Amino acid sequence: MIHHVETQVLILLLVASLVGMAARRVRLPYTLALVVAGLVLGFVHLPALHGLELSADLLLLLLLPALLFEAAFHIDWKEFRREAAPVFTLAFPGVLVAGAVTATLVYLALGASGLVPGFELVHACLFAAVIAATDPISVLALFKELGVTRRLYLLVEGESLLNDGVAVVVFFIVLAVFGITWGSHEPPSLGGTGEIASHALVTFVRMAAGGALVGVVLGGLASVITRQIDDNLIETTLTMLVAYGSFLVAEVFHCSGVLSTVSAGLVMGSVGAKQGMSPLTKRSVVEFWAYMAFLANSFIFLLVGLELEVMALLGHAVAIAVAFAAMVVARAVAVYTGVPLANRLAVEKVPRRWQHVMVWGGLRGSLSMVLVITLPADFAGRDILVNVVFGVVALSLFLQGLTVKPLLERLGLLGGGAAHRAYEHARARQLVARRALEAAERLRARGTLSAATGARLARWYQAQLSEAEAEADAHAGDWQRAEELTEGLRRLAEVEREVLREAAHSGVLTDETAGELDAEIVLRLSELESAEDAGEEALSAHLAELMDGSAQAADPDATGAGSAPGQTEATDEADAGSDQADEQD
Repeated sequence: MIHHVETQVLILLLVASLVGMAARRVRLPYTLALVVAGLVLGFVHLPALHGLELSADLLLLLLLPALLFEAAFHIDWKEFRREAAPVFTLAFPGVLVAGAVTATLVYLALGASGLVPGFELVHACLFAAVIAATDPISVLALFKELGVTRRLYLLVEGESLLNDGVAVVVFFIVLAVFGITWGSHEPPSLGGTGEIASHALVTFVRMAAGGALVGVVLGGLASVITRQIDDNLIETTLTMLVAYGSFLVAEVFHCSGVLSTVSAGLVMGSVGAKQGMSPLTKRSVVEFWAYMAFLANSFIFLLVGLELEVMALLGHAVAIAVAFAAMVVARAVAVYTGVPLANRLAVEKVPRRWQHVMVWGGLRGSLSMVLVITLPADFAGRDILVNVVFGVVALSLFLQGLTVKPLLERLGLLGGGAAHRAYEHARARQLVARRALEAAERLRARGTLSAATGARLARWYQAQLSEAEAEADAHAGDWQRAEELTEGLRRLAEVEREVLREAAHSGVLTDETAGELDAEIVLRLSELESAEDAGEEALSAHLAELMDGSAQAADPDATGAGSAPGQTEATDEADAGSDQADEQD
């Protein structure tokens, strides 16, 4: 038995390696290539892979915690907090809204219409619950490859991390409401509508808040421990204990293991790694979890391909197409209603163009498949649900996954290919050199480096910085400059608003004056957002008008504003003559 398992693991690793090499050549997203490879393995029917399947224990207890922790560990808490309004809106109420719309549409289209005999409200609610979680791994990989802005990447990834946990909670609530047994969990006896609503609310709060609390506590304790030791192997092991331990502890207390692992990863990445880990240790931890995520993704998507039965899916093609359409419509409702509401509270508004990507880029994946196959074998209508969910996931992975790039191109959200990568490379070298210069100065001030050694290192890093700045300037196109300028305007506008708030609070300015100035800043940000939504050309024109107009207002003589060309030249000549006279004197 042990040798059989070893053989299966080795075959999957070999296939994953070959697929990774082939995917680079054919320009196919790695995760989609793995699904295709899994489909091929399913047709081949290798005896060694007999009995291998994507089970709930395998995904939830072994593979999913690795993916969640790795992604959360890399998220900067300050950046995540800035995007909290849209992320939490989509991950919590957004999932509930999308689930309600999905269940309604699917029930009306498949059940009430009689298109699928035996498809009842319980099936529609279960479908909506298991399909609620987004799994945009292939989209995020594409974002990295194409140079999509970091903020859009964070929005999509942050929502995905949280809505996994919310979807699992909603799934358990649906099981309880309809009295369905899941594993060893017996459903409670619920009476009227009030009791059902009360149970659903208490369960949701307990599982979501409890899971997050467990993760924060364990991640915080581990962060404290990392400050006491300096051993990269021990600290890497500690992160593994936290990743899997937080999931298991939360499950013991009947809370969300998914949200627990995400919370633990956020705390360790933003606190433990920055305050308690040396650069060597942090590099070791990052590389370890990058490999763990690679393994988990490889196994998951290969097993997804193995689980798909093409002939069975073709038999339910109409139901799958209808369910997929309902899912996309529900996602659109959640995003196009939730994001504008979140924008009222957000530090930076989410542009309309980004919302289109968030709708179409919300792929479904392995978690949906695992949840549906864990339904009891004797549950009426289980086979229909399994085939419809598997079909929708497959359609989502291939149809949405392969068309996100054209959508990004049409919306003007791509960074510019090779030129953009060269620009990003130079910008990264700038940041590294500048940070190294600051660190060298601190080391010299503490006496760790002598003055001569510190000066020598400073000269070397200053040369690196100058070279990187020149390279970045050479590769920077109009889009890169506009993007950088837009981000700078947003960040500095927040600084302006904070100064106004402090001035009003301390009595330096009246509330009325501070409010008027704040309104001007808000209007400027609103106009910037509108120009960004209108496209690259409109944004460039708006930035040019804004910056040039400000320059002219600040120094009319610098641009000849308000003077005819001849007058400007005459003035310049007079000034030059005056300067020469001053020099002679």
